[in-house]
Amino acid sequence: MRKISSIDKNGKVLFVDDKGTGTTDGSEQDCLGYGFKFRNSVCYCYDTTTKPDSDKNKAKGNILKGDGNFAIGIGNKITSGINNVALGFRNLIQRNADHSIAIGKNAYAENFGEIAFSSAKVPNRAKFSFYQFDGVTTNNTATELYLGGHSGARFYINENYESGFAIDYTAVAINPSSNDIFTSYGHATYKFTNSTLTEVGHEKSTTIRDSSTNHYDIDFAPIVNTPDYIEVKVTGDTGHTVYWTVDLKVTEVRYA
Repeated sequence: MRKISSIDKNGKVLFVDDKGTGTTDGSEQDCLGYGFKFRNSVCYCYDTTTKPDSDKNKAKGNILKGDGNFAIGIGNKITSGINNVALGFRNLIQRNADHSIAIGKNAYAENFGEIAFSSAKVPNRAKFSFYQFDGVTTNNTATELYLGGHSGARFYINENYESGFAIDYTAVAINPSSNDIFTSYGHATYKFTNSTLTEVGHEKSTTIRDSSTNHYDIDFAPIVNTPDYIEVKVTGDTGHTVYWTVDLKVTEVRYA
């Protein structure tokens, strides 16, 4: 496989020639060896015929839509949202993503504030993501938390794929009036198959807390919506104003 010599502002790739002193368009095999697209005997580092905006994408074939979006690397695509960043090769940010990051190769971020990593050979196949949910409880009623504390920002499912989700979570709550805290660590497994979101299981592994927080709790639920989402709910106690943060570390694999 030939070495890459250069990539121009339109995403066209030139390879080092056989002598090592000049350049050549290369063969289809040279092009596909890097996962690029070979069209009309020319190799391109992105998979669309739309020419990218070279002012925003560092002349590497990145396609950006929306305000404040930015990419470093080759063939990244941000199709919606604001203040998103793609770093690496052919990462995708879309759907409900704002203030999100996709890193690596063929990573995809689709929800608010998501940080997604992948090194997968196949696009839209697998990733590892971080999500942060924030909120406040003032009673002993289960209360939904939202991503970043932004109402309506949830862990939405992309219903175009059959998917499996392995979730590791850390929950932390503090009652500033009593100076007491609650922490919980656990695991949950979800799947989206046959157009149905299902909780396979939820194990609350470890809970460490001050005694006044004995009624505090965390739970998950599959919610039927458009699209479906995994709900995160926490419970405080009567007369307690409690501030919550729940971090999810999610390993996902999916197939269309």
